[in-house]
Amino acid sequence: METRGEAERRDRLEDALALDDGTRVAFRTVSPCDAWALQRLHARCSERSVELRFHGPLRELSDAKAALLSRAEDGDRPAFAALDPDGGDEIAAVVRFEREEGGEAAEYAALVEDRWQGRGLGRALTERLVEGARGRGVRCLYALVTPGNERMVRLLRGLGLPTRKGQEGGAERLEVDLGGPGGPVDGAPGE
Repeated sequence: METRGEAERRDRLEDALALDDGTRVAFRTVSPCDAWALQRLHARCSERSVELRFHGPLRELSDAKAALLSRAEDGDRPAFAALDPDGGDEIAAVVRFEREEGGEAAEYAALVEDRWQGRGLGRALTERLVEGARGRGVRCLYALVTPGNERMVRLLRGLGLPTRKGQEGGAERLEVDLGGPGGPVDGAPGE
């Protein structure tokens, strides 16, 4: 028998993403009933993946942090989760943005389970998030990228949108202009 939480998650299925190898992966919006699934995703990721996402070590995703990250339903903090086709409700990847208060810019973040990295899942999910961001009036997505996180740099530059980079604290700030097609504007190739 299906629980209420399972029914809610099923009802929020958006569509399927096609990966580079032809695998189809369902995705949906994240909601508060996903807190535990986000904790399990975090636990399955390598220390390196977690450090790149959270800019330092994070042994476990606390209940409070998982609850915060799963409250993503309002228009200023949306998140999409890709579901592991072999794992029922297990989340294989999550992408999100958080709009700056009253602005047209939003911070972007992503976490992809290690065994799904390099298969196009992060890119496909991010492309859907970009569509949603544009629909909400976001003109610029930016990511604070940990030094050495070349996959994130390639992912954002590979969207085919103008990018520019700068520094913020100890991280590289990579901005993606959602206004239209183009390539990197900072002079670097769009890897």
